[in-house]
Amino acid sequence: MKNITLQDIADELGLTKVSISKALRDHPDISTNTRKKVKKLAKELGYRPNLVARSLTSSQSKTIGLIIPKIAHFFFASVVEAIYKTAFENGYEVIIGVSLEDEELEKTHLETMMQMRVDGLLVSVTENTTDIKRFEEVKAMGIDLVFFDRGFKDSGFSYIKSEERNSARIGVTHLIEQGYTEIAHLAGYSSLDISRNRRLGYEDALQQAGLEVNPEMIVEGGYSEEDGYKSFEKLINSYGVPKAIFTVSYPVGLGALKYMREHDMDPTKIKILSFGKSDFNEYLISPFICIDQPTTSLGNRAIKQLLAEIESTDGDERPVLTELACEIVY
Repeated sequence: MKNITLQDIADELGLTKVSISKALRDHPDISTNTRKKVKKLAKELGYRPNLVARSLTSSQSKTIGLIIPKIAHFFFASVVEAIYKTAFENGYEVIIGVSLEDEELEKTHLETMMQMRVDGLLVSVTENTTDIKRFEEVKAMGIDLVFFDRGFKDSGFSYIKSEERNSARIGVTHLIEQGYTEIAHLAGYSSLDISRNRRLGYEDALQQAGLEVNPEMIVEGGYSEEDGYKSFEKLINSYGVPKAIFTVSYPVGLGALKYMREHDMDPTKIKILSFGKSDFNEYLISPFICIDQPTTSLGNRAIKQLLAEIESTDGDERPVLTELACEIVY
């Protein structure tokens, strides 16, 4: 099948290629009637715009690069949906890369998207990412970048995230008020800002209630179900069975639940508070108490901040740190 070009449409209508290009972009120089004719013929012929060529001539590709650690995750799926919707409403395409919590794959996605001349990048780093130098290379190329959920504070980049510490404190305080005083924490890696803040919130709640922070009840790991399974197993072997656990993410809670099921433990005897939620929480035998992150708002704020930085002509868009309030779902 022939690849239809602007010149093909121009020859068919007896117009110049420039006029066809303007008509497809609704330029005011072209009459409404001509625009309709051009768009009608373009559709009939199956014309598809060449985004690479457009980026070379306009210095903009109208594309956004999006790099996330996971896709099969309620939190990221919800945030990505909001990002896509807002990007499309503003005339931008979104190219997605999934790092699978792999630093090297994250680096590869960054390099690929820079080569594709994306106008900007939205990045949620892997649980192992500690080196910010690769992101500084993005800045050196003149590409705008905004971190969301997981990122680096005070890095010279905008960072949009949930409010972690106080939300965790409120959630753990709720457990304490329900009579739970033996609360373990399946934590994330301390190298990540969000992991540190969730742990600090957990410790704040215990200290404010006059309870001891026992290091044996805190197990560091990743954010997946597998990580939750391993962390809970380690907790059982090193400490024993707690009355309640606060998990750094919803999947980590599911991993702990899987361990209970496989080892004939009654899940109704151990209350789980998770940072994050899932739509199928209500179907669990013993639903988690969830700290519900504002996923839609987070996605919208992240893409809008990035677009503002991309479209800023005088550099007046300075990096911002935005922390969005969470809600406790009992």
